Amino acid sequence: MHPAGRLIVPANVPISQINRQNVQGQKMKRQFLAFSLLAALSSAAFAQDKPMLVVNGDAINRSTYSKRLEVLPGVGKLVNGRFVEATPGFLTLQQLVNERLMIQLAKDKGVAPTAKEIDDEIAVREKENPGFVAAYTRTGFTTDDLKYDILVQLSEFKLTTMGITITDFQVSKFYEDNKIRYTLPKRYKVRLIAVSSDAEKKAVDDALAGGKAFSEVATQHSKDVSRFDGGLMGELPEGSLGDNIKPIVTNMQKGQTTPWLSSADNQTHIRLFLEDVLAEKVVPLDESLKRQIWRTMMVDRGRIKNDVPKMMENKRKASQFEFQGTIFDRQLKEIYDGK
Repeated sequence: MHPAGRLIVPANVPISQINRQNVQGQKMKRQFLAFSLLAALSSAAFAQDKPMLVVNGDAINRSTYSKRLEVLPGVGKLVNGRFVEATPGFLTLQQLVNERLMIQLAKDKGVAPTAKEIDDEIAVREKENPGFVAAYTRTGFTTDDLKYDILVQLSEFKLTTMGITITDFQVSKFYEDNKIRYTLPKRYKVRLIAVSSDAEKKAVDDALAGGKAFSEVATQHSKDVSRFDGGLMGELPEGSLGDNIKPIVTNMQKGQTTPWLSSADNQTHIRLFLEDVLAEKVVPLDESLKRQIWRTMMVDRGRIKNDVPKMMENKRKASQFEFQGTIFDRQLKEIYDGK
């Protein structure tokens, strides 16, 4: 058992010291999907101008929402490691142009994905990640939208890998020669509850003392984003744990919960639960891993042989753009009109 008391964690350091890049990546992806959804919505739907929300009797209509979202400030993307601000509407149009050019280029080169290849790719992803299609459509998109996304992705993959062949033997040899890459280290399956007041701490303590599962209490009471998955922070290798948390987690027993741990400014309080300890293991070379290795090898070799960015640049220069009088025309002409 850990001694009673609190762990003091520097206020400017995430209290869990856990790498949340995947969480942040998913958040950014959801934001981009929202922007893309705006572009996909038909003008007829917005012509109805139904309220999105009503605040004290004051309606926020779809037309107001869509116009604001198109030019929302403070949005942008990373370009060569530097943040470049641009409006969501302009970024979405740029993305859609690149997608159209990629699809057209694949047709030009005779490697356009077939309908069967698209359906097969979706089936494989659903098999590897059950619920994949349902999760996609829950964002507001349709299965046709999904097929379009796969069309774009496969177009780029087939352009990159033109003329490249990787055999099963080469895949197996790569796996055997690089087995360390496919060895999972010892991992700790950790759940987290984070609150910000003594009253919230008491509510958590009472719920746990009453026999509720830690995951259920996390969902009900935690203020951390992990609450949406019962407080699950993932299966964490020892190396991913920060210096403050590592000795606590690695000395816990399976099924054990920590006392409250607090940040230096006493504004955040957490409890950790060690659900499981997973031993080091070698990931078997099943069909899913074979496919991953095959795709990686295909792309790595393809990038040497096929310069897709150059092909896209040449395609853009040879393309005709007809500007339609939108608020983005000036910006679009700076990119596409001069070629």
